[in-house]
Amino acid sequence: MSRLLRAFALLLVAAPAALAQTATTPDNPVTFSGGDRDNGIHSATLMNMGISPRAVALGEAMGALGGDPSSIFYNAAGLSQVKLNSVFVTGSQRFGGTQLAGFAATFPTTFATFGIGARAFNAGAIDQTENNNIVGSCRAYQLALEGGGALELQKHVSVGGSLFYSQETLCSDSRGSIGVNSGIMLPDIFGRLTLGGGIRNFGTKVIFDQQGFRPPFLGYAAFALDLFKHRNLIQTPMLFRGEAIILDAKIVGQLEQPERSELFPKFGIESTVNGVIILRAGYQGGEDNRKGISVGAGINVGQFRLEYGYRDRKNANAPFFSFDPIGDEHHVGATLFWGGPETNVPVSPVIVTQPIDTAALNQAVRDAVASQLAALRPLLDSLRTHDVEIHSDAEMIARYVVPVHFGFDSAVVRDTDLVVLGQIAQVIKQVYPNALVTIEGFADPAGSADYNLKLSRRRADAVRAVMADRFGLPERQFKTVGYGEQTQRQVNPGARKDDPGALSNRRVVFTIDATRRY
Repeated sequence: MSRLLRAFALLLVAAPAALAQTATTPDNPVTFSGGDRDNGIHSATLMNMGISPRAVALGEAMGALGGDPSSIFYNAAGLSQVKLNSVFVTGSQRFGGTQLAGFAATFPTTFATFGIGARAFNAGAIDQTENNNIVGSCRAYQLALEGGGALELQKHVSVGGSLFYSQETLCSDSRGSIGVNSGIMLPDIFGRLTLGGGIRNFGTKVIFDQQGFRPPFLGYAAFALDLFKHRNLIQTPMLFRGEAIILDAKIVGQLEQPERSELFPKFGIESTVNGVIILRAGYQGGEDNRKGISVGAGINVGQFRLEYGYRDRKNANAPFFSFDPIGDEHHVGATLFWGGPETNVPVSPVIVTQPIDTAALNQAVRDAVASQLAALRPLLDSLRTHDVEIHSDAEMIARYVVPVHFGFDSAVVRDTDLVVLGQIAQVIKQVYPNALVTIEGFADPAGSADYNLKLSRRRADAVRAVMADRFGLPERQFKTVGYGEQTQRQVNPGARKDDPGALSNRRVVFTIDATRRY
């Protein structure tokens, strides 16, 4: 693993440097202040346009963000974190009266996550001239189709790639380009840091009127840092139904080196309230009219997400464009998640040549259910002997009150509690392998309410770490929340420190919701 990390670090340093060494300046670049220095030196410019509201709002620093179907447009390795089927659609009104639309879909399987994406750019009407006189106009547009996938090589390494086809049309003349994208992502380093990097738009030339241009080839290195506890709430939002208010924030950054152009630094911050309300801001640097601030917002309810992104295009306040003829940029997108890897397993057809004995079939089902219950009964009985309370809050929601108690002012899981946690892990593996599990932490009323709230969250996070690191359960299956010293949730109201019963106030509770998948 250490060798892989060193190799990846070398890639991040070497890729932009190699591109810079091979960079050349076009014969007549546009060089006015704030202008496009790479103007007219690339084909298939669609492949380098910000497409999703999330990306635009974050300054397009998406190289280390995963779990989003639009990752196929930025770093396909991020698709490995999409654990549900998804469909993403977006449309934008861009500067100069142009429009951009996009579509992406993901299909996770037990082996890898696959994705497809499509983009369309309307460049509007282009004036046709003859002897410096305008003789008419024609349409100009671009289309692109992309497909690929990603897989997790191990816990902290994901790789991905895609193939693309891009078509550019000017009046009645059309040309196409094919190419590849590749990326790598190292998620959850130290529980908070994700690194990403790769190359994009390495494709064949597009030749118009004997002039050949390649797509906008670039290399990039990126990071994403969780400022608070690693919760991943944007993938598992918590609706405000008696839940504690949890703020989360993530800082992202990216260094991008396009071929034959200047270096672009990009930064952004994404904050959430219980994963439901999303706020974003970003900034792009570089000597280009992409330079500037962008903002965005979104709402994330259940398995549906609605997002908006805005960028003010002023050509970096270039005097030549001081009256701002270009205008603003508005992006709107929606994402729907459903299903999961188990829904994408191919089913072989069964050809029945004999009459079906329904009575025997029903008896076989009953026997299988009885056998499974018999196998689980000793485990459930053992939990009860360890004073685990099992409650059914609803038909598909179970609450396990586990006697995992903590020392005063401590968030360290005791060795004596590992046995019962191992049994809970077995129940989750056998009965709830795909269910979302919430670990609730509590504290006794000693100390300030704010301190106890943070302490209870640390306790819940400590138990989640044990379930993942010791018992091999997916860390993303668990959501953690702290309730501090909430009076109505204390087992022995008022008991603190060494008071009788205070230990029961310093506990965790597992709530397993089989209606929601992690």
